[in-house]
Amino acid sequence: MQLVVDKIAKAFGIHEIFKDVSFMCDKGEHLGLVGVNGSGKTTLLRCLLEPGYIDTGSIKFEPGISIGYVQQGFTNIQGTIWEFTYNSCPEILDIRAKLEALETKSETLTDEEALEECLEEYGRVQKRYEYLDGYNYENRMKRVLIGLGYTEKWWDQDASTLSGGQKTRLMLVCALVRNPDFLILDEPTNHLDIYMTQWLEEYLKEFKGGLLVVSHDRAFLDNVATRIIEMEGGRLQSFKGNYSKYLDQKAIQTQTLEAAYNAQQEYIRKTEDYIRRFKAGIKSKMARGRQSQLNRLERLDAPVHNEEFELRLPSATECADRVLIMEDLSIGYKDNLLAKGINLTLRRGEKVALLGANGTGKTTMLRTLLGELQPLKGRAKIGNRVQIGYFSQSYERLDPKQTLLENFVIEYGFTEEYTRSMLGGMMFHGDDVFKEIGTLSGGQKARLVLLKLVLDGANCLVLDEPTNHLDIMARETVEVALESFNGTVLVVSHDRYFVNEVATRIWEIEDLEIKDYKGNYDFYLEERKKQADALAAKAAEEEKARLYAEQQAKKQAQAQQNNISKKVTDPNSSKSRYSPEEAQKLLPKVELSIREQEAMMKVLEMQMNDPANHASPEKSEAMAAEHLAYETKIAELMEKWELLMEAAEG
Repeated sequence: MQLVVDKIAKAFGIHEIFKDVSFMCDKGEHLGLVGVNGSGKTTLLRCLLEPGYIDTGSIKFEPGISIGYVQQGFTNIQGTIWEFTYNSCPEILDIRAKLEALETKSETLTDEEALEECLEEYGRVQKRYEYLDGYNYENRMKRVLIGLGYTEKWWDQDASTLSGGQKTRLMLVCALVRNPDFLILDEPTNHLDIYMTQWLEEYLKEFKGGLLVVSHDRAFLDNVATRIIEMEGGRLQSFKGNYSKYLDQKAIQTQTLEAAYNAQQEYIRKTEDYIRRFKAGIKSKMARGRQSQLNRLERLDAPVHNEEFELRLPSATECADRVLIMEDLSIGYKDNLLAKGINLTLRRGEKVALLGANGTGKTTMLRTLLGELQPLKGRAKIGNRVQIGYFSQSYERLDPKQTLLENFVIEYGFTEEYTRSMLGGMMFHGDDVFKEIGTLSGGQKARLVLLKLVLDGANCLVLDEPTNHLDIMARETVEVALESFNGTVLVVSHDRYFVNEVATRIWEIEDLEIKDYKGNYDFYLEERKKQADALAAKAAEEEKARLYAEQQAKKQAQAQQNNISKKVTDPNSSKSRYSPEEAQKLLPKVELSIREQEAMMKVLEMQMNDPANHASPEKSEAMAAEHLAYETKIAELMEKWELLMEAAEG
């Protein structure tokens, strides 16, 4: 076992975070840690990284193993992105220096015994270097940097100038580059787009060490986790398999525990009722016996019911059939075109997910549609009677210096009592309403903006990453609300599970264009696969045609060469004889013909190098035959030119 956690507990004062938490992780096991926000997941990770932080119990890692994790805070980010990544594994750099020093030392030693000791030490150090895959270090750096969005053009950029999200992503790069024996990741997909997330999934599938990952990304957990551990009510439970299998097991367990708990509560109620009725009568002895039974009864804990917020979107008011219209639209900034030639219409009742890699222009497109940015070309129009509700990643509608109560009372003019009631439905109780908005977590702010969308009564919702800081239960609440909403939705999201549940149409920004897929995320994946398969088949066919054409051309060229050689070497072959005067007159004409034939053959060769001209073996064979004809003609002209040169000189 790489990790053994035995009955650990942690509390802050009288507030118990968890107790009796035990689990193990073997090499190659990939554990997904799930639970609602505030259940203690991050506290558990801190306990693993700082065993002295726990109150009771023990945490034991396998001796000598290296542990990788994404560090919090960016105070030590220095140098370029490449330099910072290169320095992320000091042990490899130290070993390189040590190997170099030992090599230098071995060259100066003359004593055989000292040299042997030096070489033995070199072997031991080299073995550790090979174990760390040090020879492949730079290649691993390149693979991870590119996979997580830092292509070569980024490598010389000053890492300290990156945004907070980019720095977090760079810290993830460094954690992977270190290639530790045990990897701990806390929400690794938070600042990744769909393509980076898919790359990370494939990378972690290949990862041979132990993995413990906290994530609210259900598709990610489905693809990476081999076991799910759930933090709930201060207890930890383990479920074999990925997230989908966990859901199935959890549903059965919950149903069973609910039934057992309810049955025991009914038994206790009836027994207590019996004791009350007969404790002073003729059956008092039996009542005392029942009381003894109750005292010995091992009572089941009540099933945990996590609080959920309420999100019921009002019925959408009538509006035009064409909600958002884009005509020959180009979006971006003065020196940065992001997408062009967009001709799309979002119709009433449609639910569209806008996908694309980070930086392709998803938020820019939303802002252009809303009129916050001017189009570079074309136009974006909002239909008649369309009322838009906008969820922005930056939460502009929330004044960080206002309290929750102030923000809603001022914006909507509600009474304090009614405002408290609404905020209570979003899980803000008691003195929570007096907290300054600036002190809230991202998930809490998201709940407030979602509440405002409900109060606005919009018939078209434009949502930019609405689930980014929400836990799985909260995401499911938003999904249900949007699925039942009879209005129009345009959403940007990197949560594939969420997109698949909500969207009925996919728009993808790629290569400055928007591609339209009329289906959910599963349909989009199928279509992408068909396109990829078709391109691969076409490429394979073109390569096959190219190879066939080359083979045929070589055969014909060889045959022609053999014929030419035979002609030249055949003593019986007749050669035309020219007088010096005739030769002087004919030479320029023959030289011009040679140049003409060579020029035409060069044009043909350019056509032959274009894969598009090898759509069929027949076309390839025709071009090969034409090329051979040029070669033959040029060879004949060259033979004639040689004869003329001999005659002119003789």
